[in-house]
Amino acid sequence: MAKHTPLLVALLSFAFSLQAQKAIIEGQVVNANNNEPLAFATVSVLEKNAGTTCDSAGYFRLELDPGLYNLEASYLGFYPLILHEVIVSTGKPVFLEFTLDPGTATLQQVEVRAEAFRRTAESPLAMQSITLHELERMPGATIDISRFVKTLPGVSPRTSFGYNLIVRGGASLENRFYLDEVEIPAITHFTVQGTSGGPNGLLNVRMLQRADMHSGAFPAGKPNALSSVLEVYQREGRKDRLGGNFTLGATDYGFLVEGPIGKKSNFMVSARESYSQHMFKAIGIPVLPFYSDVQFKNVIRFNPKNELILTGVGGYDKYTLNLDAKTSESLLYNTGYIPEGKQIVYAAGAVYKHYLDNSYYTLVLSRNGFINQAKKFLDNTYKPEDLVLDFKSREAETKLRLEHKLFRAPWEINYGVNGEHDNVKTDNYSLFTFRDGSIDTLSCNSDFQFLRYGAFGSINRTLAGGQVTLFAGLRLDGNTYNAAMQNPLPQLSPRLALSWKLSENWLLNASSGIYYQLPPYILMGFMQDGELVNRDRLEYMRSKQVGLGLEHTTSNGYQVKLEGFYKAYDQYPFLLFDSISYANANASYVLIGNQPADASSKGRAYGVEFQVKQKLTRSYYWMLNYSFVVSQFQDVDGSYTSSSWDNRHFGTIAVGKTFKKNWQMGLRWSFSGGNPYTPYDLALSSQRAIWDLNRRGLPDYSHLNQARLPFFHQLDFRVDKQFNFRKWAMQIYLDVQNVYSAPITLLPYLTVERDEGNNPLVDPNDPSRYLVKTISSDTGRVIPSLGILLDL
Repeated sequence: MAKHTPLLVALLSFAFSLQAQKAIIEGQVVNANNNEPLAFATVSVLEKNAGTTCDSAGYFRLELDPGLYNLEASYLGFYPLILHEVIVSTGKPVFLEFTLDPGTATLQQVEVRAEAFRRTAESPLAMQSITLHELERMPGATIDISRFVKTLPGVSPRTSFGYNLIVRGGASLENRFYLDEVEIPAITHFTVQGTSGGPNGLLNVRMLQRADMHSGAFPAGKPNALSSVLEVYQREGRKDRLGGNFTLGATDYGFLVEGPIGKKSNFMVSARESYSQHMFKAIGIPVLPFYSDVQFKNVIRFNPKNELILTGVGGYDKYTLNLDAKTSESLLYNTGYIPEGKQIVYAAGAVYKHYLDNSYYTLVLSRNGFINQAKKFLDNTYKPEDLVLDFKSREAETKLRLEHKLFRAPWEINYGVNGEHDNVKTDNYSLFTFRDGSIDTLSCNSDFQFLRYGAFGSINRTLAGGQVTLFAGLRLDGNTYNAAMQNPLPQLSPRLALSWKLSENWLLNASSGIYYQLPPYILMGFMQDGELVNRDRLEYMRSKQVGLGLEHTTSNGYQVKLEGFYKAYDQYPFLLFDSISYANANASYVLIGNQPADASSKGRAYGVEFQVKQKLTRSYYWMLNYSFVVSQFQDVDGSYTSSSWDNRHFGTIAVGKTFKKNWQMGLRWSFSGGNPYTPYDLALSSQRAIWDLNRRGLPDYSHLNQARLPFFHQLDFRVDKQFNFRKWAMQIYLDVQNVYSAPITLLPYLTVERDEGNNPLVDPNDPSRYLVKTISSDTGRVIPSLGILLDL
C-alpha cells in the first residue's frame, strides 16, 4: 500500500486542483465620450450575489468559478451596461472594457443597456450585435464568423451557387467588412472575384471581441455598401504575461501568441493552416483546397487620451484538381471545367484615437489588396496549345480617413473626410462563348489607377426627455475614373433616422437613405483594343432604402424585433454579352463580369423580418428568426424577374443550455425556400465545339431564373466540454451538421453521355452535337467534426 501512496496523493491533488481553480475577469469602466475612467464604478455578476467596486482608475478584478456569466457595470449619472455571456476559464484572464454613456439616469430609475442589443441614433434598426460566445458556440458554424452571420435575420442561410453572402435581397458584391475600423476585402478564403463569401473563414474568431452587422441604415463613415456593413472588433492581448492557444478545428489548425509589451502595449499574433485537403483527396472530392492565414493586433496606449492600434490580416489560398481520384461522372464534370489557381488577400492599417473632454478624433490609414490567378487547360493536359484560360488580377487600395465625434448634450455631431488611391491590374486570356454560339478570344491587359474622395457629416439629438432620438446625415462621394463620377454632387447621399420610445421597453424605429457603391473592378477594368470599354458607360450603383421597425427589449436579455424594408436599385451594371443584370451573373469559379457593361439595370428588394432572442438566463439561451424577402432585377426586356437568390422564406431556430461541470449543448435548425435558377440551353450546350471548350452546360437566359430548387432544411448539433487546470484550460467540442441527413439540393449538372472509355458520345441524329443529360449534384451527408481548443 505504501508504494502506491505518492501516486494516490498526486491523483487526489490533481482532482482537487480541477475543482478549486478560479477564473479571473479584469477590466475597466470608462466614459464612452472621452475615455476617462469612472472611479469607483460598480461591477456586478448577475447570476451570483457577487460583484466589486472599481479603483480610482476605473479598474476592477473578479475571481469566479469557470463558466458563463452576465456582467453589469453602473455609475451614477450614466446608463448601466450589461455584457452578456462572458466566457471565463483558468487558461487566461478575461479583460473587459465597459464604455458607459452619460445620461440623466438616477439611482431611482435607470435605463439598463445591453451590448448584445446595441443600437445607435444612426442605426436604430437593421443592426445585429454579435458576442464572442455566440460566435464560438453556434451549432454548424464551426467557429467561423462567415457562417455565423448566415443565422441572422435577413441573411440567406444558403444559396444554390456557392457560398455567397446575400443580405436583404442584395447581390453578394454589396457587402463591406471592417476589422477594428480597417477595411478588409473579404472575411473568407476562396472568394470569387466580384462577390463576397466563401467556404472557410479568414478571421480567427479566438481573437475577436464582438461584431456589429448592419443590413441597412449604414454608418456614414463606412461608404460603398448597398446591402451590409460588418464591423468586427478584436479583443486586446493579455496584459499579465505571455500566453497563447492552440486550435484544432473542422478544417484547419492554428496557433495564437499574445502578451504584454511593456506597461503600455500588448499584442496578438495568429497563424492557421488547413488540413482538409488531405481528407478531400482521400474521399475523392474533385477540388483540393489549401489555405493559410495570419492575423495580428498591437495596441499602444501612450496615455488615457491617446492610443494606437496596428492590425492586419492576410490569407493565401490554392486550389488544385484531384485528378487521381476514382473516375465518376461528377468528377469528370467538375475537373473538366474548374480551373486551378491561387489567391492572396491582405489588409493592414493603423488606427489612432485622440480623446478630448467631450469628443474624440479617429485617424485610419490602411492598405488592402486582392490577388487572383487561375489557369485552365483542355483535358487538364497542361500543354500551352490547350490553354483556354489564363487570368491574373491584382487590386490594391490605400485609404485615409479622419473622423471627429463630438458630444454636446443633447446633441451628438459626427463629421469626417476620406481619400483613397486605387490601382487595378488585369491580364486576362480566355475563350468566350457568345449567346449566338460563336467563340472568340478575349485578351486584355489593363492597368489603371484612380483617386476616390468623400466627406460626411451627421447630427442627432434627443427630445422629450430622451423619449425621442432624431438623426440626420449626409455623405458625398466621387472619383477620377470617369467624368460622370468626378463630381460628387450626383452621389449626394442623405439619410434620416428616428427612434421613439413608446414605453419603458417598446421602441418604434425608422430610417431612410440613399446609398451609392462603385461598380466592381472587374467591370471597370475590362479592356478591348487597348481601351477601357466600360469607362464611359458605368456609374455609381444606387439604392434608395426605407425601413420601419418595432422593438421590445428587457434588461434580462430578452428581445423581440419586427422590421420591414424596401430597397430600389438603379444605375446597376448590365452585362451586354449575356444581356442580364450583373446581379444575376453566374460565377465561373474565378470571377464574374469580364465583359462589356453599362449602367442600365434596375432592381428591387423588399421584405419583413421577425426575431425573438433570449440571452443567457437560468442556464438557457435561444433565438428564433424568420424572414420573408423578395428580390428582383430587370431582364433584357425590362420585366422584373426573380434574382438568383430570391428564396423568399428563410429562418433559423437555435437553442443552447449550460450544464454543471462546464458542459454546453446547442441545436440549430435552418430552412429556406428553394433558389431560382436558369435552366440550361440544351441546343447551345450540346454543340460539340461549345462543349469541348466549356465542359459544362450554358444557361438559357431567355428563361432567366424560371426554374426553382426544392425547399432546404438542416439540423445541426453541438456539444462542448471545458476542462480547467491550474494555468491552462482545454475545450473539446463535437459539431454535427445535417444531423438527420436531409437532402440538400444543388443545381443539377448538365454533362455528356460517355462510352466505356469516358469519351463523349456523338448524337447519331446530328453529328455536330453530343448526347447530353443532367445528373444530380445533391448532397445529404452528415458532417461531423471534432475540435480542440487549448488556452495556455
